[in-house]
Amino acid sequence: MMVRPLLITCLGLLGASLGAPGEALSAERPGFAHLNSDLPADPRITYGELANGVRYAVMENDNPSGTASIRVRMAAGSLSEQPGEEGLVHFLEHMAFNGSENMPEGEMVRTLERLGLSFGADTNAHVSFDETVYKLNLPNTEPEVVETAFMLMRETASNLLLDPEAIERERGVILSEMRTRNTLGYRRTLAQWAFYAPDSRLVERVPIGTIESIESLRSEQFRDFYESHYHPERAFVVVVGDIPQADAIAHIERWFGDWETEAEPTPIVRFGDPATLSPGAVGQFNDPDVMLSVSLAVQHPFVERPDTRQRRYDVMVRSIGNAILSERFREISQEAGSPLLRGGASSGALIGAVETASVTVGGNEGDWRAVLAIAEQEVRRVLEHGFTQAELDRMMDRFRARYENRVEEADSVLTHTRFGGMTDAIVSSYDSDRVLVHPADALAWFEAVADQVTLEAVETAFRERWAGFEDPLVFISSPEEIENLESVVADALSQSRSVAVAPRTDEGATEFAYTDFGSPGRIVEDRALDDIGARLVRFENNVRVNILQTPFEEGRVYVHARVGDGGISLPEKDEGLRRLALNLISQGGLEAHQNLEMRRLMAGEDLTWRTFFEPAGSYIQIRGSAPSDNIATLLNVLTAYTVAPGLREEAGERYKDRIRAWFPTHDASARQVAARHIPRLIRSGDRRFGHDDLENFLVADHAVAEAWARAQLTEGAIEITVVGDVDPDTAIEEIARTFGAVNERPIDRADHAERRELSFPEGAQELVTYTHSGEADQALLRVYWPAPDGVDLQTQRKMRVLRSLFRTSIVEEIRERSGAAYSPGVGYDSEPDFPGFGYIFVTLDLTPDSLLQVLGQVEAVTAALQAGEISEDQFNRALTPILEDLDAGAQSNRYWDQVLADAQSEGRGVDAHRTRQAGYDAITRADIQALAAQVFDNDAAVRIAILPEDSPS
Repeated sequence: MMVRPLLITCLGLLGASLGAPGEALSAERPGFAHLNSDLPADPRITYGELANGVRYAVMENDNPSGTASIRVRMAAGSLSEQPGEEGLVHFLEHMAFNGSENMPEGEMVRTLERLGLSFGADTNAHVSFDETVYKLNLPNTEPEVVETAFMLMRETASNLLLDPEAIERERGVILSEMRTRNTLGYRRTLAQWAFYAPDSRLVERVPIGTIESIESLRSEQFRDFYESHYHPERAFVVVVGDIPQADAIAHIERWFGDWETEAEPTPIVRFGDPATLSPGAVGQFNDPDVMLSVSLAVQHPFVERPDTRQRRYDVMVRSIGNAILSERFREISQEAGSPLLRGGASSGALIGAVETASVTVGGNEGDWRAVLAIAEQEVRRVLEHGFTQAELDRMMDRFRARYENRVEEADSVLTHTRFGGMTDAIVSSYDSDRVLVHPADALAWFEAVADQVTLEAVETAFRERWAGFEDPLVFISSPEEIENLESVVADALSQSRSVAVAPRTDEGATEFAYTDFGSPGRIVEDRALDDIGARLVRFENNVRVNILQTPFEEGRVYVHARVGDGGISLPEKDEGLRRLALNLISQGGLEAHQNLEMRRLMAGEDLTWRTFFEPAGSYIQIRGSAPSDNIATLLNVLTAYTVAPGLREEAGERYKDRIRAWFPTHDASARQVAARHIPRLIRSGDRRFGHDDLENFLVADHAVAEAWARAQLTEGAIEITVVGDVDPDTAIEEIARTFGAVNERPIDRADHAERRELSFPEGAQELVTYTHSGEADQALLRVYWPAPDGVDLQTQRKMRVLRSLFRTSIVEEIRERSGAAYSPGVGYDSEPDFPGFGYIFVTLDLTPDSLLQVLGQVEAVTAALQAGEISEDQFNRALTPILEDLDAGAQSNRYWDQVLADAQSEGRGVDAHRTRQAGYDAITRADIQALAAQVFDNDAAVRIAILPEDSPS
């Protein structure tokens, strides 16, 4: 069996400061980055250090109010592992949830759930090459919650039991996680790392380790590592939230100030300083399911530099050149008939190992020579002829707009988000030795250096970074192995170099064509929702507008238009047609402007916008955001899609080209196979869900898709929601000028009752089986049960509680007791657009051999739930995190957009908001027992297994 190392996370890796293999840090630890920089630290953050060496950063932040986040970063990553210990650091992170001196095994997560934290969303951790970070997001700042959180963080830092039996129980979970993360994309990344930095220990110390090491790690190795690496002087504690800074510091001092260790700390090990590759080196990665990509690169030795004004200027100048080149690749990729389907340029340190500048381009199988030639010629075009002033001006406009936008949003930064927030930004900057600068200071720095960013400066930086391009490194990912790789690549490069390249010229419109939509619309209805503070307006042309001014993101406004009848009204129940129509709407631009031309025209406006619709949704969505003082430009763009959509045939053809490249990869993993087959299966064969073979996509008729999309956008009903930092009168005036001035629309969307019929298939004890072409040790189990639809709000709330309880039960049985699956998932779908249809399901990544056993465990769990075996504690642990999230969840523009999106057409969102607290308060354990008895009928379930090819069924 081939043993592959697997990565846990890449968070913070690009900023890692790394030296030679086995080289220890000096005894004197470096200080906070801002102490050795001419950049000013964000004054909102207080940094400090306790007498025992524990460092900390605290920041008071009330967005959302009444919440907080705590992080504890340990300077202990996978680089510190010894041979035979691969994966130990990540395994140790898992053990933080498996028992400590003051928290019995299995009780940590339960304790947090009782306090309102959700496992995974609010309690988590990550490991990288040089750090382990433990995370808690607190739903409130009540004393009991804060005290418990700090107690658990201290338990993790110094009091883990590391019981041998608990380690054995967790071993299966780790092995399951290895299987889950062993994807085709991951394996390709490892191959690229091994090619670009072969002597850096980069691949051999990937955090998850190897199967051999995980299976052989002993409890004493955990204890030795824990005692020699978890030391106070290697800890960094971060507290951000609605807690006074003095109180936060007091908590840190109380819980971490007496932490002492007897063992001497083991020196911190760094990556190494590998020699750069010889010019002209070539490599390849082959897999039948991989999409074709070609990378051309040059390398330089890695040089560690402190975070200073000069370094940031150097990085920005290089980034501008890369961004312009990437934009050129986008333009080429949208040209009809171009072999290039995607491309981009980048430069920087490969996780602290080597400095690399590269371009990566992709195309259809067999086109590697053609896309390689495009990459070579476009880099050479810059080296010989440089950039244009117009390109530089647009890029500077974009940079300036981003800096200005961050200043506007500085006072409303979120404590934590799903993918970051202020807490994680502090940890990340510390890990990468970066100064976290206040956005106002960052903007001031940008304006001070902007005049120095000339064409000459950008071109000089680009040429310096690409020195040696006459003999580049080449790495190709392709479905089939390329024979005689070095000679055929050399020949392809030689042929490309024989093609002369001309200077780039800028073409296209210089002004946006859609600013005048006719006479401003007249308001015929204007009323207030006093309990919410929203204003509802209807114009004479029947365009409806729902507006709420909010304090959550200063200087930002969001606009969401629901247009027409959506995918439910498509003339054919066919996924091929739906995807073609979706791409015409999203990629077809406007009649007067292609997509990329719109990007150029809006370069300095700091706008975002997108157009899309769900598979069988009841409207097309046109969404956008802008600085509050630029709502006029945003509305010009969004309105233009309802009067002059582009819907270009070439956009549809380029989409089909991308489908041709993607389709051979559709069965590369069990989850990809699931996405193809299961949505259709559980809807009794409805062809609007899932997909057929490649031909189904390619035969979709442009004329049919274009006619449907044009009618929907230019004739369909319109309901607009505006939320954010915007004066309602100003918003109404601008909407009167734009959406209010378009042609008359129907006041309501069509019903399409015949299209709203979906049925769940009859249950069967037999497994429905599909196969995938991925790894032989990977299988997927899905089980679906029919559930109530989403029409009744209170039933939907009860289903949310049942889903939470079901997930907790599955995690405890499948992950904690048997270690068969790393991350069991439970989902619930109940769209009100489809009365009578809904389902709840469980998804588990398993080995083929364990699938039937785990299916039996799942059915045992649901049988117990159906029999009413739900304790008061289980019920409370499912309900409490939902209740605790109600207030914080309402402190976002996204929430209020959902509330108001149908305020005049249906009013469902407003009703849900008004009744949600009372609705959840009214739910009892008996309610959930009754619902579980109705839902978890194993005779009605659909069981699905996705197994490797050639696996015994």
